[in-house]
Amino acid sequence: MSIKRQALRDEVYELILAELLGGQRPPGSRLSIDGLARQFEISPTPVREALVSLEHSGLVQYAARRGYVVAPALSERQIRELIDTRQIVEGAALSRSFADWESFQRDLRRAHEEHSGVVERIAESGSPDYEMVREHFRVDWGFHRTFFQHADNRYLTEIIESLGTHVHRMRQTWASPAESLDAQEALAEHAEILNHVANRNHDAALAALRAHLDHVRDRSTTSLS
Repeated sequence: MSIKRQALRDEVYELILAELLGGQRPPGSRLSIDGLARQFEISPTPVREALVSLEHSGLVQYAARRGYVVAPALSERQIRELIDTRQIVEGAALSRSFADWESFQRDLRRAHEEHSGVVERIAESGSPDYEMVREHFRVDWGFHRTFFQHADNRYLTEIIESLGTHVHRMRQTWASPAESLDAQEALAEHAEILNHVANRNHDAALAALRAHLDHVRDRSTTSLS
């Protein structure tokens, strides 16, 4: 694949993703390759390639006789199971990261500061746009990925990367309206985890992580009501 073609596919991917996270295409709605190609004024090939990539993310599904459709939002049960799995895997990664405590707490603080800057910009905007919402998701997830970067276990990393697609789907419940983002709450809960890590208090950090993920579960399932 040429660089130019790949760049076009990536651009189409971003355009479709923006519509999905912006609530412009509701769950179950059809994603016509030809229709999208006409909308973006390009050939169908990069659209097809972008939809294949989005299928891997879990945000898009291929349905017999319908083609590509927007995946349904996670059910309450799926969200609870996802958070339960994250409790186990992230707790294990956090515990192992204490073996490299000095660099771990430094990188975790850096991730938190980046998240703080994004949340501050969201608060100042009053009504965050798609780019701000997506940036919040990126830095929020980056804080959690720091656990795995220091856990020194490739299989834990593989597990969390596979869970990332499902976390992405769960975030659809927060993407519309954007004002419903739990950015401030998540940042405060991350700060609590960081504080205990900085004090080298493993048990308190683990308890703060469990509490944070419990709150994420509760906020996510409440939004389904």
